[in-house]
Amino acid sequence: MVRETGALTLQDAVYRMTSLPAARLGLADRGRIAPGCCADLVLLDWARYQDRGTVEAPSQLAQGVEMVLVNGGVVLAQGQATGVRTGRVIR
Repeated sequence: MVRETGALTLQDAVYRMTSLPAARLGLADRGRIAPGCCADLVLLDWARYQDRGTVEAPSQLAQGVEMVLVNGGVVLAQGQATGVRTGRVIR
């Protein structure tokens, strides 16, 4: 929606996928970068970013994602899973 149609700015898309749903669900420690919040972050190269998932193969990793942190642990680095499992179920 951001790149193909221009219907949203990148900043608005990130807000709608992070802070907005976290606030609506009452998850005060999620969706923001702030002291006391869980460090769930995605570092991407926007110029190279491309979703490669398809209906036939939906689990393909996106191109241009450099690093993913879940609860402060690096779970993906340079396109490769690290084996770190810091995620947890939120009920």
